[in-house]
Amino acid sequence: MGKADGVSGHPVLSRREAEKLVFREARLLDEDRFEEWLKLFTGDGIYSVPSDETADPAVETSIIHDDARQREKRVFQLRNRHLAQDPLSRTIHFVSNLEVEQAGAPDEVLVRCNALIAEMRPGDHQGLQRGLAKPRILPCRCVYRLRRENDEWRIASKQVLLIDRDLPLQNITFIL
Repeated sequence: MGKADGVSGHPVLSRREAEKLVFREARLLDEDRFEEWLKLFTGDGIYSVPSDETADPAVETSIIHDDARQREKRVFQLRNRHLAQDPLSRTIHFVSNLEVEQAGAPDEVLVRCNALIAEMRPGDHQGLQRGLAKPRILPCRCVYRLRRENDEWRIASKQVLLIDRDLPLQNITFIL
């Protein structure tokens, strides 16, 4: 997967190969295959949904900022009846406008895309949980930093930039 560009020796990831990885991630999330999703990341990979894309997540609050341990904890909670995700959301990820560019490190590339995440929490809409049986659409831009490890491209970081990230957000306990 991917070749050296011949000039700098940097690995090149084609748009088609990048789409394959991003589309696979979307499918894994939509099919609740979270354990496989975890394996797409590098050991030091970060999954983030910042409230301010220019802020330092070490000192500023983020909507989500998960390292490997937090991602595993998030999946464990989803698998073990997280109260805010009972019943589990159904999602469909729509990905478009994908672009690939060389990152600063020689073994990394940036992938930028737009996404719409359709979410529906099934259940009794007359019940006590807000948002049940009401579909919603979450538009966002995504920035992936992919790193080549053991001849395979993996996610070193995924940043999800919700377009309404500075407004009050309803329950985002599922994975974007």
